[in-house]
Amino acid sequence: MSRVKETKTAHRGDGQFWRGFRRRNPREDALVTTMQAQIWHRRYPPSSVRQALGTRCGHPVTRSDMRVFAGLDSMLRLCGWTFIQECSGPQILTWSYGPSDAGAGYLDRGREPITTIVTILDRSVAGDTVHGCAVEVLLVGEPRGRSRITTLAGLTAHLGAIEAYRPGDRIPIPFPTGHAREPDL
Repeated sequence: MSRVKETKTAHRGDGQFWRGFRRRNPREDALVTTMQAQIWHRRYPPSSVRQALGTRCGHPVTRSDMRVFAGLDSMLRLCGWTFIQECSGPQILTWSYGPSDAGAGYLDRGREPITTIVTILDRSVAGDTVHGCAVEVLLVGEPRGRSRITTLAGLTAHLGAIEAYRPGDRIPIPFPTGHAREPDL
């Protein structure tokens, strides 16, 4: 029996179709690449910082920037932080601090149950991703989604105070308060 080879088509949104999923211009190529990275990430979360940042999405991370983020990951892991694979991707790196875990009761009351660090990279423009990234620190016991905004330099300078913080303590870090971003992963 012979099978007829089917040609795959995809709807482009402007009333036309791609035959065999061929894209027609660089802008569409970039959009499709970003969408593929996000779809891949949802199905296969990255197992490491290097794998997350190595995912094709926007401009690539330079080798020197990759070393900085890998060094940050190593430093945090040595201090007892855990890389959260399910909440990390090509533009977001997330760690939680196990010793600060206050239990699920805090989550039920609308509070952060564990201290978490979220590093957000802007890979939409070429440039220095280390100096351009934002770091959000979500302290245990704080209202859910409220974060302290800083940079990588501010994070490393105040890491000891972040780790020592427990619910009810005076907040020892001078970072401005903001709201955690809801990334579209």
